[in-house]
Amino acid sequence: MLGAAAACGGAAAGRVAPAPAEPEASIAGFLAAAKAGDLGRLGELWGDERGSSSATRHIPAEERQRRLTIIARLLGHDEYRITGWEPSAARRGRRVYQVELSRGGRRAVVPFTLAPSRAGGWLVAEVGLDAAVPVSRPPQP
Repeated sequence: MLGAAAACGGAAAGRVAPAPAEPEASIAGFLAAAKAGDLGRLGELWGDERGSSSATRHIPAEERQRRLTIIARLLGHDEYRITGWEPSAARRGRRVYQVELSRGGRRAVVPFTLAPSRAGGWLVAEVGLDAAVPVSRPPQP
């Protein structure tokens, strides 16, 4: 399963909107794009220190679209709130935000790792999608 969606870098592919200056704004934009099914905007906000996945060619376009479609479906929500953040233990400069997503009566806390882009602003580098996957429970007797 997709435990984390990691952004990839490479050669520049074109102009994209600048990354938001604040990590919380990147999360808000990413979740709004997921809710709307706006894969173009998701791709602009998904990336790492090297830049947006829409501006790099490390992942072939078809694969990137497939991954973004899965991310958008798993992150569908009615409401969200950021419950806190801490510095990433794995990568210096990154931050890991805990985001509570609610949909219907279900709630999930999903970790979002944000990376500061060299071009400025913050991009969503990883999403703990395992936490967003609905858990099937056997019927109760």
